[in-house]
Formats: sequence, C-alpha cells, structure tokens
Amino acid sequence: MKLLFQTRSALLLALGLGCNLVIAQTFAADVTIKRDTYGTPHIYANDVYGLFYGYGYAIAQDRLYQLEMSRRSTEGRVAEVLGKDYLSFDIGIRQQYSPARIKAQLAALPQSDRDILDGYAQGINAWLKKIDANPQQLMPKQFIDHNFKPAPWTDFDVAMVFIGSMVNRFGDYNTELENQQLLAGLIKKDGETQGKAIFNLLLSQDNAGAPTTVSKGEWQPSVRDGAYVSAPPATTALNHATLPTETATNEQTPRWKPPKEKAFSNIIVLGSRKSEGAESILLNGPQFGFYQPAYTYSVGLHGAGYDAVGNSPFGYPMVEFGYNRDISWGSTWGAGDNVDIYQLKLNPKNPEEYFYQGKYRPLEKRIETIAVKDGETRHLTVYRSVQGAVIDYNPRQGLAYAKRRGWEGEEVATLLAWNKVGKAKNHQQWLDQVQHSAINVNWYYADKKGNIGYALGGRYPIRLKGHDNRLPMPGDGSSEWQGFMPFSTNPQVYNPKTGYIANWNNRPAEGFPNPDEWWYSWNTADRIQSLFTRIDSQPRFTPTQLWDLLMDAAFEDPNARFFVPHLVKVAGKSDNPKLREAAAILGKWDYEERDLNNDGYYDTPATPIFRAWLQHMLTLSLGGILPAEQASWFLDTGYMTPGESTTGSQNISVGTKILYQGMTAGSKSSGFDIFKGRDVDSLMMEALRLAVNDLNKSQGGKMSAWQTRVSNTTYQTKKLPECSASRLRRTPSESSCHEPRDRK
Repeated sequence: MKLLFQTRSALLLALGLGCNLVIAQTFAADVTIKRDTYGTPHIYANDVYGLFYGYGYAIAQDRLYQLEMSRRSTEGRVAEVLGKDYLSFDIGIRQQYSPARIKAQLAALPQSDRDILDGYAQGINAWLKKIDANPQQLMPKQFIDHNFKPAPWTDFDVAMVFIGSMVNRFGDYNTELENQQLLAGLIKKDGETQGKAIFNLLLSQDNAGAPTTVSKGEWQPSVRDGAYVSAPPATTALNHATLPTETATNEQTPRWKPPKEKAFSNIIVLGSRKSEGAESILLNGPQFGFYQPAYTYSVGLHGAGYDAVGNSPFGYPMVEFGYNRDISWGSTWGAGDNVDIYQLKLNPKNPEEYFYQGKYRPLEKRIETIAVKDGETRHLTVYRSVQGAVIDYNPRQGLAYAKRRGWEGEEVATLLAWNKVGKAKNHQQWLDQVQHSAINVNWYYADKKGNIGYALGGRYPIRLKGHDNRLPMPGDGSSEWQGFMPFSTNPQVYNPKTGYIANWNNRPAEGFPNPDEWWYSWNTADRIQSLFTRIDSQPRFTPTQLWDLLMDAAFEDPNARFFVPHLVKVAGKSDNPKLREAAAILGKWDYEERDLNNDGYYDTPATPIFRAWLQHMLTLSLGGILPAEQASWFLDTGYMTPGESTTGSQNISVGTKILYQGMTAGSKSSGFDIFKGRDVDSLMMEALRLAVNDLNKSQGGKMSAWQTRVSNTTYQTKKLPECSASRLRRTPSESSCHEPRDRK
C-alpha cells in the first residue's frame, strides 16, 4: 500500500474513487454502498451501526466462504464441515482460548462499541438472507461442494476473526519449549558450561549491534529498568539461575515441531525533510503471504466520525493500513516478548491438581464439544491454571505447561483500538489508541503537516530478576509476573532527527530485549540495512522514487551485502584461478536477484555461487556445534528451493545472522567461538572451493553459464482450512475460490 499526502484529489484518483462508480446500494437505514471501478466498496452512513452494517454486507458479498472458514478456523469448528482431517486442528484451537472470557469482554462494552461488532454481524446476516431467497444464483460454490449452509453471525464471531487470526497468531508466538529441548541437546552433547555458552550464542537476549527503528539516543533504554524486579518477601524464591537447566534436561520435555514463518513486513515513513512532492509519505508492505483471494480486503468508511480508506486482513471491522483526511497509518509485527510458558507439577494422586504456593490446587476445567462431519463427536477437556491456558497436559509424566499472555483480557479492547486509529486526527489521538493495543505490533504515523511517528504496541510484564524469558519457568508461584510496564516505556519516537522511520520487523530500539523465538532473532545482520542504506543515499524522495527504492530492496539477496565484500577481497588473492574467477563474478554483483529476460533463471552466476558458498560456510562453522535434532534449524540459508514455488517473502535466516556475528564480533558477544580457533578467511576459502566444485560437477566448467532457477510466486487458495491443500495457483486469474457477487 502506498499512502502519501499530496492533494486529496490525486489520492482519490489513485484509488479509483475519482472514476465513475459502477454500483450503489442504498438501505432503508440510510446506509449507502458505492463500489469504484476496482470493485472496492465505500460505505456511507450517519451512525456507527449503519456504517459497519454496510461493511459487513459488502464483504459478505465478496468473501462469504472465506469469512465462514475464518470464523470456523479461529473458533475451532472446521471439522464440523470438512471432516476428521481437521479434528486435531480444532483441538489445538479450542485449547488456546476461552469463549466465556471473550464473551465477558463483549458483554462489558458500551453500546457505542457494540454497534461496531453488531452492525458488522447484522450486515453479513442481511446478505445471508438474500442468499436464502435465491440460493441457486447467490450461494458460493464451496458451500455446495461441502454440503453446508452459512449460519448467522454474532458479535462474538466478528471479534474472533480478529482475535484468532491476529492476537492468537502474531501475538502468541513462543518457542520456549523448543528452546528447552535445544538447551538439553547442547548440554548432553557438550556439557553444561559449553552447552550454555552455545545456547547464549544461538538465542542471545541482547545483541547490541542490531539495527533499530528508533535511532540511538532518541529513546532511552533506562525507562525499562523496572522490567525485572526482586522477588517480594512473601514469595518462596527458587534458584532461577539453575532452574532452566534442570527443566531443560528433563527427559519428559514434549517434542514440538518448530514453526516456519516466511512472511516479513516492511515500512518506510518519510517526514517533510525527506519528502519531495508531498508533506509526508507512508509506504507500508504488510506481508501475510500470497493468496487468492487476497488475505487483505480494501474498503472505505465514511460517516459517523470515520472517513478512512485502506485495507486490513479480511474480516476485520477496521482499516488497519490506511488514511483519512488528516493522517495515514500502518503497522508491522513488533515481536516484543509478552508471552511466557510455565511448567506445572501435577498431583500424582489427582492429576487435575497442580502445585502452587505450597499446596495443590485444582485446575480450572471445561468440556469442549467438537462436531465432526461423518464422524463421532469429540469431547475435549480443556484446562487452565492461574497463569493461563494449559497448552500441554501429560498426567503420565506428572507435568503440564501453561501459557501466560500479556494481552489476555484485552483482546476486544485491542480490536477496538485498531478500529479507532482510523478516526484519529493528530498524533496524540493516534497515540491514545495505540496505547490500548495489547499485542506486540509496531504502529506508524504520518500526517498532512509532515509529522511522522512510531510506537511499539503491547503490554509487557514486569518479571522477577533471574527470569529467563527464553525458557519455561516453574508454575509453583515463585516466578509470577509482578504487573505490567506502562505504555510510556514502549519504544516510540515522534519526528525523529533522521527525518524518516523504517522497519523490516527489526529491533524497535536500543536495549529492547530479543524475543524468545529461536527462529527470530535481532542481530547485526538484518535486512533493514538494505532500506537504511538506500534511504540515507539521497536527501529527499518523491513517492515514485520511494516506491522504486522498496522494489529494489525487495529483489536484493538479503544476505549478500554482509559477506560478499570480504569474500571477494579474500578470494581475489587466491592461488586458485577458479576461486579468483568466482570472486570477479561476485565483485560485479549488485546483489539483485532478477530475471529480466524472463527465461526462468536469475540473470547472474553470482546467485548460485553465493548461495552454495553460504550453505557450505554455515555447515563448516555451525554444523559441528549443533545437536543433530536441531541442526536443521540453524543450517537453513533461508533461500527458497530453486524452481519451486514460494508463498512468502524471505529474510536473513537465524543461522546466517549467527555466522555473521561470529565473523564480526567473535566470541566477545557470547563467550563462544563458532570457529573454534580456526582462521575465518581460510574457512571462507574452503567454503568457496566446495561451492565451486559442486557447481562445476552439476553445471559444467563454464562458470559464466552457471544458473539458479527462479522461485515462482504462488498464490495460495488456502490461508485457512477452506480449499483443498493442492489448490495452488501461480497467477490470480487461475484461482477458483472467487465468490459470486450481486451486481443488481
């Protein structure tokens, strides 16, 4: 999405609103829906209920089956219509949230807020009534294929689409259990001292050299000094320094498969000093993957205090990325750690009790009933401790794991804050809403006066000193959170000295701690450098220039800039002519990965040479220090398989970040040398020799002819369990997941 403040007429024209409207629908309650030449609905109403009624009606016309499966996916009701293959999916979802707690939040809302959700739901239901009156023409084919009808919507359904796909996804990432098995494997392989040192290298809590969105000096890390406090006298404190190791070496640790995220969002915001032809420019690239229909939905909301145009993930009653008459806004994932795992000790005499504050107490319990198409109904027992939902329950081993979330209890408040961002007229009003967003999402601001701003949303806990956020902590009451940090301690900046704000899911600010995810670290090597370098290269940018800048950065190999210069320098001095030839090719490379002649291959032999080198370099450096079970986590270069389809973007892999850290900072940052005293330049040469030999065998001796097949961008029809997993489309026009639309 490209948002800029030039003239309103230019913006409207760019969005197609200055063109002839192709459809207008007016409802009895003074709700009007106008669709522009792109089919984007613009809703006009004088009250909030009517405005969101129109929004719900329009999106139901366009995306009804997608909406239905989003509702079922976020509530854990997929098996009811798609069968037993989705039972395990539903079980996992039901264990992660409490319907009663969400409904209690909804019941406490004032009517003005309920009108947003109720109006949206009733707008969908109005379209369902039209379908009921004419199902042969209006019922989406997928409902017919799977032999079920869409049921009426409620405010709970509307809220759960947001909560389930945003809060319970982006706000809930946590790999403490995977980290636990990694540490156990390292200690088993190398002993406790060295195992811990390697663990601290692989999952550093603070990489001082990681590039930040807020420049050094514009946010003070000292404001977070209260994030860790001493245990109060009433607490029976445990030895937190040794407990994580004891937990990690427990053979009863559950084995969970690591996640594999491929989507990384970016944004550039220019203030008046960096903008040309505009007062400010906001260019946001939210990355949810490539889907058809799109994962996002565009809309205009006009009236009842709103005048917002933009988009959001489909089914959200808001404009998450957009603009109004005064400001524009956007977001990216922030990754701050506000979720912890607690290990519960179960009562051997009654496994529905757990040890807490010196005695056994009962787990909260509820029974979930899961209907299964053409199968038996499943009754699921779901547990909860004082910390939160029990995500793993193993009475045979006497253990369970519970998850505490900083955002729990604020899910609906977060939804409403995101909705009301679109009504803000200035920075303070925008900030007033962002502070109520309880999940770890970055928010960005630009206005027509040339002001720009950034703030990390989220509620972050006050933990006890000694709490290692990378590993599960004891759930016996000795390691409980002591409250929450105030929003003022979240990284934020207004009109930075640089004149711009940029983010590619990188570290928010100096001193802000790394998340616990092993697959997502902030380190010196970061893709954001490709944006910083380009933005710093000239004083001002037009909107078109900024668009081109981001496009160039998107085509850049994310790893090359960190390794190629030194590799060229070292290999250029080699006695081996083949290595010198490879160095010459790499030295001419601009790091771009393009296929300008459309032959299905990247245009330079530098691509296969560098990719092969990086894989060998990772193996030579990290391969010997990793447990076999977790080696693949860190030896992955992050590249898509040549010639195969990609459904998401690409970033620097965690192993590559660690490699670069080892090459530049050595053992100073972690206390462990990944090269074990070996000469780094010699290893680089060995990796290049192996790469050249591999390519020589597979592609022949003519180095200039070496190629790498382009990874095709695939538009999936299955973001949620809605279509067959095999239905992948290489172009949008081939998709068969479209919804019929009433054009009368």
